[in-house]
Amino acid sequence: MKSQYDQLYITNLPSFYKIKLWNEVAKKKKILVIFTGDTAGERNADFFKGEMLFDHIFLKGGALKKCFQTIKKLFRNHFERLITGGWDGLPALLSVFLTKKKKNVCIVESSIFESKTTGIKGSIKKLFMKRISKVLASGLPQKELVKALGFKGYVILTGGCGVLNYHPQPVFETRKEVRRFLYVGRLVDVKNLELLISVFKTFPQLTLEIIGFGALEDELKKIAPKNVIFLGAVPNTDLANYYKRTDIFILPSKIEPWGLVVEEALNNGTPVIVSDRVGCKDDLVTEETGLKFKWDEAESLKAVITKITADIDLYNKLRLNISKLDFQKRAQQQIDCYLNC
Repeated sequence: MKSQYDQLYITNLPSFYKIKLWNEVAKKKKILVIFTGDTAGERNADFFKGEMLFDHIFLKGGALKKCFQTIKKLFRNHFERLITGGWDGLPALLSVFLTKKKKNVCIVESSIFESKTTGIKGSIKKLFMKRISKVLASGLPQKELVKALGFKGYVILTGGCGVLNYHPQPVFETRKEVRRFLYVGRLVDVKNLELLISVFKTFPQLTLEIIGFGALEDELKKIAPKNVIFLGAVPNTDLANYYKRTDIFILPSKIEPWGLVVEEALNNGTPVIVSDRVGCKDDLVTEETGLKFKWDEAESLKAVITKITADIDLYNKLRLNISKLDFQKRAQQQIDCYLNC
């Protein structure tokens, strides 16, 4: 006998923020989540930690075997919606051609900045999108991407990529100076850390703390001045303390589909500086919450650092604005998008 589901998801990994999102969705919908993979490099172990309060399976074996397992699940279960976590992987690509288009929903968290829309990859994505009726796009650069792929259907802006470990916004308190900066993330090329470190060589009076690990760790430590401090890996549940004690969070990425760490920083009362390649730059980083710079121009980054450290009134105004944000409301709005897709 076939099982009946409201939503059947096909996605890659059980990240903690997706688990929290689906746990909330599962309170009102019966869902099945098919995970096509369960490991990833350069992530904290707790990135994939969380109790899954919904039906789920992990596909095993090679690509063809995973496709066969996916086909069996599609035909052995009734479901109102098929929701794919993008177009990556054969199971997701195959699934939208085996179900009716009106059932197919695609989560788009890649942005126009890094996702190809031309060539063979672009053609595959365009073909895939012709089988999609609705898109759950995390933000405006993601919406721009699906439009570039020729999608004509309905786009729902979710405002995020999952439900984080949200905390009540800290009570606003003025600060007398801006001296401490923080980066959280992988130590890899796309994060643009060489540029960030080079800029902090020109600000010896400021401190930059770096949380994370990755392939470039040794290389970055060799070029870092004394005012750049590497803290290594920190559990996700402990990050709030680091955000709260710093003055500015900075994400200089060359490519960043969304930027969950920006949400975490703002949720802990901290103004942000981001590059113009960060996916949430339009949705979360406004004149009321932070500053932006051109990703490949050191002088542009120097200018915004100089601006925020020289104007304490501007800085405290940002902190006041951020203290009024309601991330619990944002989370519920995102959950509602999934419930109503």
